[in-house]
Amino acid sequence: MKKLMVCGCSFSAPSHKPEYANTAWGEVLAKKLGWDVQILARQGCSNGGIRIQIDEVIRQKPTFAIIVPTNYDRIEIPVQKDKLNFSNKNLWQKIQEFTQHTNDPTLIGYDPAIGLDNINYKNNDYRMISETIHSLVTDCPHYYRKESISTNTQNAVKEYVNNLYDPNWKHQTDKWIIRDGLTQLKYHNIPFLVIPGTLLWSSVKELIKDLTILLDEKYLLQDLTLTPYGIQDIYPFNGKESNDYEKDPGYHTSPTGQEFLAETYYQLIKDRWNLV
Repeated sequence: MKKLMVCGCSFSAPSHKPEYANTAWGEVLAKKLGWDVQILARQGCSNGGIRIQIDEVIRQKPTFAIIVPTNYDRIEIPVQKDKLNFSNKNLWQKIQEFTQHTNDPTLIGYDPAIGLDNINYKNNDYRMISETIHSLVTDCPHYYRKESISTNTQNAVKEYVNNLYDPNWKHQTDKWIIRDGLTQLKYHNIPFLVIPGTLLWSSVKELIKDLTILLDEKYLLQDLTLTPYGIQDIYPFNGKESNDYEKDPGYHTSPTGQEFLAETYYQLIKDRWNLV
C-alpha cells in the first residue's frame, strides 16, 4: 500500500481533540489519495525535532513525504541531566569531559540510536523536550509533555534567552538543520514537497535563494497563501474572532481550511509527481 508521511509542527499535526478526529489536512489528503498515512508532526515541535522526524521518513521510505518547517523560536532540552558541581576544584576537567567526551547516557538527552523516541510524543519515553521557548519559560500546559517544567529549568531558559540566545543565529542554524534533512531525502530518492510559510522561510525569494541550488521547482511550494501558516485568517477556527484559543482544534484553522490544504496538495502530488 502506498504511504504518505508528514513532518512538521502544530500546523501539520492531527487535532488532539476527539471531536476533530481525522480532520487534519494530512489525514484528509491520505483519504483522497487512498493511501496509508503517518503524521509525525506534533504541536510545538522545533526544527531540530522535525529533523528527527525526517530521519524516520528516510528509515521508512514512504511513497511521498511532506515537510513543513516551523518557526525558530523553539529549542530542545534534555529531560534529565546530572548537574555539575561548580564548586569542585576539578571543574575545568569535569566540564571538558562533559562537553567533549562523555558517553554516559545519564548525562545527555539525545541518543541517535532511538530516533523518534528522543522527542516528546504523547506516549513515548522521550529523552528530550522539544517546544517553543515561551512554553518552557511559563510552563504552559502541553499536550505531549508528561510532567511540568521545573522552576529551575524555567529560570535556566530565561537566563539563556536573556544572556545567550541570538535569534539571528538560531534562524540560520535552523535553516541548515532543515536543509540537511531535505538533502538526505533527495539523496535517498524519496519524493517530497517542502512547504514554507513560517518565520523560517517567510518569503518565496528567501526560499528559492536557499533551496533551488539543491531542489528543482517540483519539490517546493512557492505560494505562501497555500500554506498551513498562510491560510489562518482565510479559514479561521470558530472562536478565533473572539480570541478564544481554547477552541482551536490544534492546527489553527477550521476543518474547512484543512480540506482546502488537502485538495491543494493532492493536486500538486498528482500534477508534479504523477503518483495518483
